[in-house]
Amino acid sequence: MKLKKESVILLLVIAALTAYLLLRSEDHTHFKLPRLQAVESKQIDRMVITKGNRHIELRKEDEQWVVGPKAYAADSVAAKNMVRAAADLTFTALVSESKSYERYGLADAQKIHVEAFAGKKKVRDFFVGRRAPTHQHTFVELAGNPDVYHARGTIDNTYDRTIDALRDETVLKYDKDDISTVILNRGEQSATFTRKVKTPEKETDAKADAASKSAKPQIQWADQDGNAVDTTDVNRLIDQFSNLKCEGYMEDDAKEKLKDPLWTVTLKSDQKAYRLSLYDKEGKENTTYPALSSGSPYAFRLPQRRVETFEKSMGRLLKAPSPDQKKQAAKGK
Repeated sequence: MKLKKESVILLLVIAALTAYLLLRSEDHTHFKLPRLQAVESKQIDRMVITKGNRHIELRKEDEQWVVGPKAYAADSVAAKNMVRAAADLTFTALVSESKSYERYGLADAQKIHVEAFAGKKKVRDFFVGRRAPTHQHTFVELAGNPDVYHARGTIDNTYDRTIDALRDETVLKYDKDDISTVILNRGEQSATFTRKVKTPEKETDAKADAASKSAKPQIQWADQDGNAVDTTDVNRLIDQFSNLKCEGYMEDDAKEKLKDPLWTVTLKSDQKAYRLSLYDKEGKENTTYPALSSGSPYAFRLPQRRVETFEKSMGRLLKAPSPDQKKQAAKGK
């Protein structure tokens, strides 16, 4: 009887302790995992990202994101990722209350301070540390709260960017189907190619006639003398420049210093002309070429491998080797 009584008491004690621990855990989690004010990505129109002495302002102007004091066009994907990460910031666990931050990448020299604004109102204010060992979370600290939390997602690389890395690298963009004229100028060589549309001839047979009407018009390119040229070669060149990205921008005043391009490609639609000019490398060991385009107000650099691809396409249409190809041929003799 005594044993049975002791067993009942033990079970009651265990049940009481379990209930206490569960309730304490719920209170602890509720208290320690802050619930942030809900905010939608579309509400955020400005962000300030600071790391050490690096201070970056990203803001929306006329529905376009710009970055830095000179309002460079910003990479829209990178900007949207930053905004989304701030709006969707979610804590999943309390990591530390020790106020020891270095191991989490949240020491003063390491952490990234992120501030997001909707108009004049600050809607997010937090610090980003390093990626957690889970590879699914990032260590984050809220402004005004000394504790360290797991935030959902790997957002460390999202915010660890420079102004140059946030600039839109697209320097020439157009709809390939709109281009009707291509003009190549390389040294003393020049050529103009014009698009012509060949309409299929109608057949006398009703079925053949219906098929002819549904067929797409055939595109044929011709040179300045009216001679047909390989359509594939022209289309390849148009395609190569249609969504051109650079490898980085030069100094803002570099545009004024570039003279005498190696070659220029002009592509025209009925409404607009698009132009790209390439300049000689700055030193033989350099692996990039300075360039200008009608799609950017700034001088930029193109990698040598891309330039070589462009020049091969131009060579097929000009029927002559590029200056670089001539140099290489001379060295081989």
